[in-house]
Amino acid sequence: MGLYEPELGQAIWGQSSQQYETPELLKAVLNAIRDELERVYWNNNQKEIKDPFSNTGGKYENNTFRVEAYNWNDDEEQEYNFKWQDFKVSWYKHMGRGMSMNRKISPDELNEMLQHCLKSIQSEEKELF
Repeated sequence: MGLYEPELGQAIWGQSSQQYETPELLKAVLNAIRDELERVYWNNNQKEIKDPFSNTGGKYENNTFRVEAYNWNDDEEQEYNFKWQDFKVSWYKHMGRGMSMNRKISPDELNEMLQHCLKSIQSEEKELF
């Protein structure tokens, strides 16, 4: 994982990026968090969530993590799209594109992040029966 170099469109029109390139494993972890968030939101509300990992304007926050879709408002500085503890991830328009992170992260720490985030989402699930 080296230093991050934004694509041209992101460099000119996009939000600020973080310092480091992201490993492929991070995308898989964020997709797992997204999937669980969509599942629990549907079970609780019987409708789809405004996906905060996509280009929708959606947001989600609990006591463990925060995720916010790409912000098109040029008057607001968006520091990151995803935050867990002191770890931040930014992307360009949708998760997976132009992703960067503020610090390096080990596979073990990514697993810890995944487990914390999944448990926090699951704790919000309403009993169906």
